[in-house]
Amino acid sequence: MYKQLTLSRTFPHSIKKVYETFTSSDNLMKWWGPSGFEMEVKKFEFHPEGVFHFVLKSDAFDIWAKWTFLNIKEPFKLQVINCFSNEAGETVKAPEIPFGPDWPLEMIMDLEFYEQEGKTRIDLVSFPHNATDAGNKIFLRVSPRCKRDSMVLLTSWKII
Repeated sequence: MYKQLTLSRTFPHSIKKVYETFTSSDNLMKWWGPSGFEMEVKKFEFHPEGVFHFVLKSDAFDIWAKWTFLNIKEPFKLQVINCFSNEAGETVKAPEIPFGPDWPLEMIMDLEFYEQEGKTRIDLVSFPHNATDAGNKIFLRVSPRCKRDSMVLLTSWKII
């Protein structure tokens, strides 16, 4: 069995407004990714089996990535396969530093949105997809650090 990375964050906005920050490349470009990186979108197809292919650019290096949308239930759920990619959009291994040589090629990212009293909570769950035993083990070892780092990122999200 795989270990899951789980995170939650509440925003002082309607579910529609929060959900929309994930549904267009223009919105994602404003906030997705680590501090110090700028996003350039190569492809954005917001529908089941559609692809979001992008690069996060910094002065030091670029990070290519790709999402494949699996499940879209507006405005309550998004599920994607999240992976590193190359410029051509092919799935590639994660950088060995900081992930290690066995990091899973693909991760599922489930986002669920809940509205209460005009505020919206996002619950994010991520876990390896089609991973090797070694990939599942490295995720198990690294996920506490990922959770800590992701909480910092999630806390800093300025999505609206």
